[in-house]
Amino acid sequence: MFESDRLEGWLTVFFLFAFASGTLAHLLPSVLPVTRVTTDGLLLVINGLLFFALWRRNVDARLLWWLVAAYGITFSLEAIGVATGAIFGDYTYGPTMWWQWLGVPFVIALNWAALTLACNDLAERLLDRFGHDGGEDVGQGEILGSTRTGATKSPEAVRENRSLGTATLAALLAGIFTALYDVAIEPVAIALDYWTWAAGDIPLQNYLAWAAIAFAISLPLQLLRIRYRSPLLLVYLLAQLFFFLVLNFAL
Repeated sequence: MFESDRLEGWLTVFFLFAFASGTLAHLLPSVLPVTRVTTDGLLLVINGLLFFALWRRNVDARLLWWLVAAYGITFSLEAIGVATGAIFGDYTYGPTMWWQWLGVPFVIALNWAALTLACNDLAERLLDRFGHDGGEDVGQGEILGSTRTGATKSPEAVRENRSLGTATLAALLAGIFTALYDVAIEPVAIALDYWTWAAGDIPLQNYLAWAAIAFAISLPLQLLRIRYRSPLLLVYLLAQLFFFLVLNFAL
């Protein structure tokens, strides 16, 4: 655990730097062209490091299988969506994320898997905080992954005691959070030519679809009690949110 904590400490610094410097780079006209050709690589590195840290902390083989399944499902749905317009609405990906197959960037499904995990972590933090299924005595220290003498339950112990209803609620909250997060992503993604909507406006169908998809892939994560949690997920979630919120106002 010590090695995992140290790795997460270094990655916390790296994620904060990466998203802060990325925000600045997108605000400088002289640097912006460079960001358009490095997006794929940077997202691959950030997501890869995040998944590696989650594996190091939790060492749960089911997490690897979940990642494979989540990637396959989201990529396949993206490919169908781009080809038909039936799932999210009529849209196409631009050249900013240039490593693509079937009109879908390979890295986009990694992003959705990482965001879904981060939104599940946020949902569980809220459930821990408000005391669902034995979580009433879990303090801020346990929620952040540390332990204290005399504390009653760790986050993983609380998860083991959760009812079917509470696990389903966590997945539902994760789906809602993912869709709300996409509200911040969409205007920036369009401005940077990540993707474009044929009708110009972002359809409500897109948000409803992502809420449903995130809920569907979160459900096995919760019901099977797959170990995935890490303080790094909250850092990733908030640092990336900072990036999109600033650029929403600046672009």
